[in-house]
Amino acid sequence: MNKQMKVDLTSFDVDELQAITENAKKLIVEKQQQRLLDAYQKFEDIAEKCNSTIDEILQAGEELEKERSIKYRNPKNPEETWIGRGRKPTWLVDAIESGKSLEDFAV
Repeated sequence: MNKQMKVDLTSFDVDELQAITENAKKLIVEKQQQRLLDAYQKFEDIAEKCNSTIDEILQAGEELEKERSIKYRNPKNPEETWIGRGRKPTWLVDAIESGKSLEDFAV
């Protein structure tokens, strides 16, 4: 059935409609689970082609995400970064107090 087709449910009684609803809910859960299993299998295939493990890929992804989240970096010490949330780090507060602007440290 395509998404534009509508099913006329008006001829069903309440019990039949509840049964249809319960069956539909179960089928939705099964299809969602199968979609996750299919995605996992694709992920395993990609890991194998890369001669890696899923855990290694996930760890690399976490590192990439951390790098993407960085909004400000200390040019004097590139290890010192800030994502722009929470308290400003001391190195940034000191630099702003000495006349620098926040934009001077934008990544």
